[in-house]
Amino acid sequence: MIDAVYEYILGLALGLSLAVPPGPMNALIAAEALKTPLHGTAVGAGAMSADATLMVLTYFLYRLVKPYVPYVYFIGGGVMIYLAVLMLRSSNITTSVHGLGSVIRNYTKGYAMGITNPYQIGWWLSAGLTLISIMGVFSIAGLFTGILMWIVTYPLAVYTGKKYLGGKYEVIVRVISGIAIMGFAVYFIYVGLTLLLRSILP
Repeated sequence: MIDAVYEYILGLALGLSLAVPPGPMNALIAAEALKTPLHGTAVGAGAMSADATLMVLTYFLYRLVKPYVPYVYFIGGGVMIYLAVLMLRSSNITTSVHGLGSVIRNYTKGYAMGITNPYQIGWWLSAGLTLISIMGVFSIAGLFTGILMWIVTYPLAVYTGKKYLGGKYEVIVRVISGIAIMGFAVYFIYVGLTLLLRSILP
């Protein structure tokens, strides 16, 4: 029983270490949470699904995937640039927020960014490997509990801020989120280029 609690707490801490730090995913969650908390949570759910996919890939394909990590930075950077441009070009982020289709699109955005996000992939190739080495059911449950806690509470906090602070808050969050995602995209492309040149040049 003590081992089970230890594994769960370790998984919970690792889940929060993946979900909470500032990054492009949280910027996207914040921007979409301005519509409704559900839209932000849908993005987070997509990212969590990407984590589940990356967990399986890391477990089975670690040795095969590792040499191609530099190219992931280019793919992830490209996806982030696309999403950032869409966000910054939007004149009204709360337009067309109704319907299941809108929520599904947000889930797809979260999954697409998550599965190509160098930070998430790097996390699974480092801290995630520690979790996989333990690979207890309770540690996996703790991991996804931590992520779930964050993707529910964080969008609620962002939406509450909009509710009380009004339209200027919405514009500020949208612009800051778009710039943040663009900044991470440029940084990831730079890192990918650096890694690629190191592997090519003597």
